[in-house]
Amino acid sequence: MSIMSVYMEESEENFLWSKTGDAHTHAHDDRERLSKIGELKTARLCLMGTRFEDLDIVSQLSAKFQSKVVPCFGFHPWFAHLLSLEDDPPESEIHYRSVLSDIGPKSSTDCNIEPILVYLPPPKPFNVWFEKLENLVKTNTTALIGEVGLDKSARLTDPKTQSLSKVQTKIQHQIAILEKQLDLAAKYNRAVSLHCVQATGQVIELLDRKVLSQQPLPPRICMHSYGGSVDTIKILTETRPKKKKKLPTDIYFSFSIVINERYSRLHDLIRAVPEDRLLVESDFHSPDGLDHLMEKIVLLVSEAKGWTRATTLEKTFQNFLKFIGES
Repeated sequence: MSIMSVYMEESEENFLWSKTGDAHTHAHDDRERLSKIGELKTARLCLMGTRFEDLDIVSQLSAKFQSKVVPCFGFHPWFAHLLSLEDDPPESEIHYRSVLSDIGPKSSTDCNIEPILVYLPPPKPFNVWFEKLENLVKTNTTALIGEVGLDKSARLTDPKTQSLSKVQTKIQHQIAILEKQLDLAAKYNRAVSLHCVQATGQVIELLDRKVLSQQPLPPRICMHSYGGSVDTIKILTETRPKKKKKLPTDIYFSFSIVINERYSRLHDLIRAVPEDRLLVESDFHSPDGLDHLMEKIVLLVSEAKGWTRATTLEKTFQNFLKFIGES
């Protein structure tokens, strides 16, 4: 069944917007169109913070559009280098040389970190960020943790050329930042929206380590715009080999048009996700066009699963409510 045939089959039905839950969006990034968030047909959406600068706007929008916006607060791995794990951060150069990695050719004598250092701001202590994050989570009882995660492919932008540099944030630093945010989610029993690019092995290792050391995990974790393997879906949702028990957290998988549509194996990934762990999202940075992207991903999931559009909306919305802790 193609997307077009699903559309034709249900063309006279109204799209059930009351059953649409966008599990991951950055619509607030379009500051000139914030009022349009309240006008979206999409019924509910998880508005993802990523850094210091958008904590307050996410909180304000969730207060303004209480019936629609689920506030999500977190520090994205793309910005992890800006945080120091020391209460009294060292000088900028010392800090950045300790958390950044030069991935340029080994034979090259050029230092790719050096030209970027002059443009980077003084690092902020993680504890200052964490204190504000925890206060927001405590005062916003519906808040989730996100967007957080690991990204082994991301490179810093060269401020001078505005092109991608050959500098990355070390994965060890990313893991340390992520783990502290997972601990916060576990402490307050909140779900997590997880960014994971080329780092599923590290995520699984981190979760296993916490289980082995009997540290609590968040109740629910969503692998957003999931681009890993079918095998990883099975590892994270089923009883696993090597006598490892099923993880004591519910793992969800969400898909978007913006990120996932280009994947040749997308249908296989969607089909591999248990129907009670499947979510849809826009991962879009503006309210303009968000509804259209939600409609498209619902049609794509319907095609992959062999479901009607109404079935897809019903199942994914029920999953959405469970993920955010309302069901």
